[in-house]
Amino acid sequence: MATLRGAHPDFKGWLWKTWLTNARGLWSSTSLAAKLIPNKFRPEKFGPLLKMLAGLRGGPGLDPFLTIETFSDTYQGKKMLLFAGCTANYVQNRWLTTALWLLAGLGVEVLPGEFQCCGGGLKSAGFTSEAGVMAQNNVDIWREAGRPRVVTFCASCHSSLGGYEACFADSSELDKWRNSLTPLSHLVQNTPFVLSANTPKRIGSHRPCHADKADCDFEFLKNTLGDHLSAATKKECCGFGGVMRLGAPKLADSVGRKCWDRLAGSEVVVTGCSACVAQLTATAAEGVEVGHWLEAIEPVVKRR
Repeated sequence: MATLRGAHPDFKGWLWKTWLTNARGLWSSTSLAAKLIPNKFRPEKFGPLLKMLAGLRGGPGLDPFLTIETFSDTYQGKKMLLFAGCTANYVQNRWLTTALWLLAGLGVEVLPGEFQCCGGGLKSAGFTSEAGVMAQNNVDIWREAGRPRVVTFCASCHSSLGGYEACFADSSELDKWRNSLTPLSHLVQNTPFVLSANTPKRIGSHRPCHADKADCDFEFLKNTLGDHLSAATKKECCGFGGVMRLGAPKLADSVGRKCWDRLAGSEVVVTGCSACVAQLTATAAEGVEVGHWLEAIEPVVKRR
């Protein structure tokens, strides 16, 4: 599909490319503009898209309901890079703040590194050259830092980073790169969390299409939430689908409805993909809250 899109560029593809390659300057301002458009003036065809754009700007997010008793010292003194992704860097800063707090609590030294976009959205839309430039930059950052672990908290970014075959002539270095990619949820799996009194009774877990076989995010949520985890998808797509949301909105809506059927009855839905957060927020029923699982964590240590 990516090859076909690359061979037949169109306006929608150009718009998607512009959106992804200018995230720093466009995302926040575009989100604000979308918020200012009254619902009655939003075209039915693009209503969910505009709602999704409006939700990118962030806000208070979920009311946190998880606290930490104490941090383990498993990673004390370890040096790692953090790949936060475009959404956390440009519009959802509270995700980045909580991620850095968790890593600091674990004793991790976060190394400096100016990562660019993972390039996954561009690659799937057929812009392989532009995606390749981003990929090479990210690999160079990793090499310059001494090839440490790269911590991620977006399943789609993690998957895209793992697809950097073209950046490596040496298969052993490619394996080292892939083995360095580490979900943040994996690092905190042995950290004891406490459920607060305000924990929703029915929490749904959306498992992104790009989640790997281990699905560390889901395992973390299952082990932490216990009986409060009332529903979970089995990789039903949220309906975002990269450029599909722009190019085939009716298909995106149809796919999304099947996802929500799985999550029916949830008061709160959490996921580990930035694109899925945006899409699910835009299509959630009234009264249902959506957020990244990082939003559920209150950055404070609760000692008994």
